[in-house]
Amino acid sequence: MVAKIVDSKLRGSFFHYGRALANHPAPFIALPLVLSALLGYFGGSRLTLGDDLVYLFTPEDGQAKRDGSAMREAGFQPTDLTTSWSAGRVIVKVKDDRENILRSDPVDEILRLDGIIRNAKNTDGETFADLCFRMELGCLESNILRLMTYFRVSHTTQVVNVTYPYYKPFPVGWWSGLYLGNELGGVETARDSTTVLAARAVQLVYHVNATGQRRISMMRAFHRAVADFRSDRVLAFFTSGDSLNDEILTLPGRVMPYLALSGFLLIVFAVGSCTMADCVLTKPWVALVGVVSAGLAMVSSVGLVLLCGQTFHTHVTVVPFLLLGIGVDDMFIMIASWRKTDPRLAVPERTGHALADAATAITITSLTDCVAFAAGTITVFPAVRIFCIYAAVGVAFDYLYQITFFAAILSLAGRREKAGRHWLTCLKVPTNEEASQRSSIYRLCCFGGTPNQDGVSDQHQNDEDRQLPFVSKLLCNYLTPFVVNPFGKLVILFIFIGYLGVGIWGCFYVRVGLEFENLVADDSFVKDFYRAEHRYFKEYGPKVDIVDTGPCEYWKKEVQEAVRNKTSSFDQSSFFKNSSTTAQVWLEDYLTFLNDTGNSNAATEKSLFLYHLNTQFLPTVGRHHKMSIIFSSNFSVIKASRFVVIARNVKTKEQEKDMMLEARRISEHGPLKMSAFTIDFVFSEQIYEIWPSTVQTILIAAAAMFVVSLIFIPHCLSTVLVTFALVSIDAGLAGYMALWGVKLDIVAAVSLIVCIGFSVDFSAHITYAYVSSKAETTGKKMREALQTAGMPIIQSSMSTVLGLLVLAFFPAYLSRSFFKTMFLVMVFGSLHGLFILPVLLTAPCPESCITRRR
Repeated sequence: MVAKIVDSKLRGSFFHYGRALANHPAPFIALPLVLSALLGYFGGSRLTLGDDLVYLFTPEDGQAKRDGSAMREAGFQPTDLTTSWSAGRVIVKVKDDRENILRSDPVDEILRLDGIIRNAKNTDGETFADLCFRMELGCLESNILRLMTYFRVSHTTQVVNVTYPYYKPFPVGWWSGLYLGNELGGVETARDSTTVLAARAVQLVYHVNATGQRRISMMRAFHRAVADFRSDRVLAFFTSGDSLNDEILTLPGRVMPYLALSGFLLIVFAVGSCTMADCVLTKPWVALVGVVSAGLAMVSSVGLVLLCGQTFHTHVTVVPFLLLGIGVDDMFIMIASWRKTDPRLAVPERTGHALADAATAITITSLTDCVAFAAGTITVFPAVRIFCIYAAVGVAFDYLYQITFFAAILSLAGRREKAGRHWLTCLKVPTNEEASQRSSIYRLCCFGGTPNQDGVSDQHQNDEDRQLPFVSKLLCNYLTPFVVNPFGKLVILFIFIGYLGVGIWGCFYVRVGLEFENLVADDSFVKDFYRAEHRYFKEYGPKVDIVDTGPCEYWKKEVQEAVRNKTSSFDQSSFFKNSSTTAQVWLEDYLTFLNDTGNSNAATEKSLFLYHLNTQFLPTVGRHHKMSIIFSSNFSVIKASRFVVIARNVKTKEQEKDMMLEARRISEHGPLKMSAFTIDFVFSEQIYEIWPSTVQTILIAAAAMFVVSLIFIPHCLSTVLVTFALVSIDAGLAGYMALWGVKLDIVAAVSLIVCIGFSVDFSAHITYAYVSSKAETTGKKMREALQTAGMPIIQSSMSTVLGLLVLAFFPAYLSRSFFKTMFLVMVFGSLHGLFILPVLLTAPCPESCITRRR
């Protein structure tokens, strides 16, 4: 009942609006042009590019961010600084994988590269020696470099007797050994599993203790030094904390030619699909204006969002492609509605009828798209939220310009059509009957129009008067009989069951996570670095800090037992290396020290515990633990402490997530509550959050879609069918996306949100056309529905695919991934709109049940 009232009011309002617009089209053309120019100019003047990866692609207020902040507030820096933003990283590998990088020739090349990097100067003339991250013994440097330097000074032909992942030739004194787990890659070991026989790659890390332009300038000097390095024996791959951001910021400039090509393809397709043999009824200029209208909406939306203070991010560059496709979709609906109207009506009346018919459908689709994107803004991922903001505003502007700018142009084209004028020259041309005696070439180029009779005629005149496009005739004459035929229904249902089965099966193979290298262009040096890292440096993962940020009485036996239980749990985990070989647990080392020195009584007495810890252990054999304990000013309280565990066998994103969850579970278990943190957890958390966040967004959007459909489509069963199609398309998309090699990452999450809007678009078009038909049988109703909505569905899906097609050739994974998912959305959406829903709409009742009184 509500839907019928809303539909009636909406139709009436747009009918009167259309008449007014046709009588005075000038303001409706001028205002969008002026508004677009103003928003484009002033918004563009405030354009700022931003690509903070931690902010964009990780959950807001995630646990890793909270744990990291708490650890820094306690006074600790992460133990593993390899992936910090102030580090330059180099992976050096032998050119021939059969060669050993620990032999003298490759070692000489590595030391030569190290010298080049250390001598590189920033704009102020500073080197790494001036800006390095300093420890007690000097600059923090890679252990493998210390080892290579030692053996080179010894004039040996090869680095020998090295153990992996810890090299500890002297198990006495304060030196705990050199950790090589993340510095030596492609390792071959002897039967004892520790002695290194050969290796293929090494990783060097250069830390910079500077901020602002000094750090940026030093990192650029580092880039130049490594990029210019040439060797006959080794290859060098590099990156730094700024590299990802810098490489990502190059993408918007590279995508502009593709955007221009996309616009050209859409213009060609739109003009071609709106061109007819009739030189009066054909509408190539109208189609061109439809693409221009979508472009104006794109400019206005981006300008407005920028004026509101939102920065522009690289992943948003796909929004213009999407908006062009959506805008052209709406244009096809408007033109299809125009063709349904009686050509003998006055232009204002005809415009009113066209808008009354099209505006409801466009309102439904625009509203559902906006609601879907609005639901996307609820996500915990800023990248998804920002994309949805730009897209939602773009859809709103597209709707506004369709019912103003484009509708006004359409009414002007209607005046030309009414006057029987040529589409190109605007000169009057003879009708088909009047040109019957002319040559075939003349009739092809210079005839057309309809009998110019004023007055209202029967709205259900013959299709011959309508001069339907060829595709519409095919749908009416061939597809309609097939979908209403029992055999045709059976065939379609069997195919649908197969489609859904494969889609659900594919859902079990969904892979989650966004790889760093997928954020940049295929030819980026950053991608080469991460490929080398995945190949050679995944056996041992990062060092994970297990932190107690509050005061704790470690001299109490129950606390010591709690620490032992935690370290034992880590030792038993398949994700972590045995802590007994790492010398990274200060409490266990200290208790062993007390026993070895005959001071075991100090282990349980506060004053003695703190005295021996500060005066005997930390200054000598426990020197490497100094940065793991925070004391009060008078050294009477241990304010915070930590120990370190080392991850291993973390080779996939799923394993990263599982390792993070395992570390948190062990840390938080038991009477001693601790937290686990490493910089990698900040990014690993998106793997953990992306699936529930995406599902939550989809459910919210689906519920909103159901309500919108219930309000606008005057048939309850149709609302159920639209929702069913939405679920079916989303399930199919998730499954086939996985089978096509697309991971569930930020781009896929955006695509699933877009899928909701498009799913309802296609479904609503055919469903609304069917339930609005005044025909008396299911066959006739479906024929009229396919005549009205069939061709716009095909045109919409094809135009969107064409608009995004260029992204399939853009040299970046994110662009290709977006194209793949949107291609699947278009295919599944159009197939549901043209086959599945027509079968379901004509199946529930016999013809007698559908007959309605006018």
